Amino acid sequence: MRASPTSVYHPQVPLTPAERCAEAIIAGLQAAGIDLVASLPDKWLTPLAERIDARPAFTHVRLASEDDGVGVCAGAFVGGRRAALICQNAGLLLAANALAGMALHHQTPFLALAAHRGAYDDSFFYQVYKGQTVEGVLHALEVPFYVVDDESQLGLVERAAKQAYLARRPVVLLLRRQALLG
Repeated sequence: MRASPTSVYHPQVPLTPAERCAEAIIAGLQAAGIDLVASLPDKWLTPLAERIDARPAFTHVRLASEDDGVGVCAGAFVGGRRAALICQNAGLLLAANALAGMALHHQTPFLALAAHRGAYDDSFFYQVYKGQTVEGVLHALEVPFYVVDDESQLGLVERAAKQAYLARRPVVLLLRRQALLG
């Protein structure tokens, strides 16, 4: 499903903080040669997913589960494309087996951009365990990751993608609220 034409970037219209963050992420994805994005919805990720969906330069695959996204990204690599998975940190927890297989056994690179829910900037109790556990799980899986606190650090998108393809393994960016919504 394509987003409405009003969601497409128009230079003459001022961007909201969330749109500005999404555009910085998209610029990093494009600079890294990523042209396929697999995503699952999350409130913090909606502005980014809508802007990606509106871009003809991206193939946007909407997913039912995060481990399917790992498979889509791995398949893209085998097919000669570069891909990114966009999901919530809970999705990384759900996809731990697939992430470990791609990182350690198959050495398949892709970038994962995850909303880092449950930290100090999230006001929902039911998100807390996600923020408390995801970093430890990624350490245990030996999947490289970086926490992106705000918009000023979004240059990591391109650099993390390049690291993934150089090291032939997934790399994760855990994006805090300010990095996604300004």
